[in-house]
Amino acid sequence: MARYAYDDATLQGIITATDTALQGMADLNKGVMNIQGMLPAVNNSTSGMKLAAAIGDWTADFALVKNQLDVLNGKANGLLQTNRNTQNDADGAANV
Repeated sequence: MARYAYDDATLQGIITATDTALQGMADLNKGVMNIQGMLPAVNNSTSGMKLAAAIGDWTADFALVKNQLDVLNGKANGLLQTNRNTQNDADGAANV
């Protein structure tokens, strides 16, 4: 039964999708940070400075998106737990 218009399967799907997205983003971010670390040694020119600025934008955007996905995941986990607690409470009351 969907208690808050989201059943357990839907919420679990959201949780799994956000976990998968976060892991993929973390892997990609490692690559970007490796480039950032090498950049001064391999390209200390105007184009290197532009790339460094773009990496700075990436870093800010990455942090924002990661935080938003973490919040979404937390809310989905909380709602899933509420659904399960509500079901358990209802089952317990019905068995009294």
